[in-house]
Amino acid sequence: MYGSPLYVYSEKIIRQRARIVKKTFEGINLFPTFACKANNNPNLIRILKDEGFGTDVVTLGEYHASKMAGILDEMIVWNGNGKCINEMSVLSNVRYVNVDSIEELERWKKISTRTGQIPELFLRINPDVDPKTHPHISTGLKKNKFGIPIDMVDTALQKARNSNLKIVGFHVHIGSQITDFEPFAEAISQVVELSKRYDFGKINIGGGWGINYKDKELDLSQYQRTVVPLLRDFEEVVVEIGRYIVGPAGVLILKVEYVKRTHEKVFIVVDGGMNVLVRPAMYGAFHGIQVLNPEKEDKIEVDVVGPLCESGDILAKHLMLEIPKEGSYILIENAGAYGFSMASNYNSTLRPAEVLITEDGEPRLIRKRETFEDLFRTIV
Repeated sequence: MYGSPLYVYSEKIIRQRARIVKKTFEGINLFPTFACKANNNPNLIRILKDEGFGTDVVTLGEYHASKMAGILDEMIVWNGNGKCINEMSVLSNVRYVNVDSIEELERWKKISTRTGQIPELFLRINPDVDPKTHPHISTGLKKNKFGIPIDMVDTALQKARNSNLKIVGFHVHIGSQITDFEPFAEAISQVVELSKRYDFGKINIGGGWGINYKDKELDLSQYQRTVVPLLRDFEEVVVEIGRYIVGPAGVLILKVEYVKRTHEKVFIVVDGGMNVLVRPAMYGAFHGIQVLNPEKEDKIEVDVVGPLCESGDILAKHLMLEIPKEGSYILIENAGAYGFSMASNYNSTLRPAEVLITEDGEPRLIRKRETFEDLFRTIV
């Protein structure tokens, strides 16, 4: 009915995991936001809005996705390290902005002079904490591009005061797909102490909660025991959660073109690759794969590969799987985050459709498959 490649999401799982986030911070005055970079479909954002979430946006595009979902400006936090002047003029009415650098403060000073109105600001701190995750998604080490080093905080605050900019607290976000609670405890405790020193009543602790792609998920009971108590004295705690909510709620369905056998390997060739799910190629990330209609029940070692003209177009290597029938389908697990939002048109392929399984169990198309007219619409 919907063809392939196809992303499918579960409304039930999205709501369940959104409620787990809120329950983890029970007793805290929480402002929960959904990180739109994980999945930008307004239909999914609307579900999170219904669960009491605002949004964390990095770009004007994510802001527009939020507005399509009915998110009010007062429920939006603007994040990121490369905010351009034009965007700053448009997004000056959001609730909070996480300022990434002293140089960015200079830009907000110009916007303030021009418009007389800017949002309340958090300073993003770089605590130099190793999140124990993939280097591409580590954001809290000194060598990473994000945040203000702790020894430059005084300079940043003085710059803000001299510019009549309102700093309301500190922000910290050390990375993504973090499955150990210790890096969170280390980074957040540093920023809590810094907040006390400067008498800030608000704090933004970011996100980064890791999910079980293979064998480990962040232990939220430990997180609740070690991290949450650090936050009890704050008048407001902001969090940005993306992958944890939508990652396990989504799967990617791909059609098997054929099984290719050589003297060296067996390849399952499917109709989508790094154009629809780039994480394995970009990060060496693991995703569980199910063969939906195997030819035989016996498992052998295979590589699952896409159709693109890249040797790196690989979805899984050295995986023990049943051999599928030609024309049958495979299902890729935990594909709800950083799947469609990182999809591309490489090799002039079309981005896939998306379907939501509602709480009533009904499938609903929430994004049409691209057409070739869509692909070349902007050509002049």
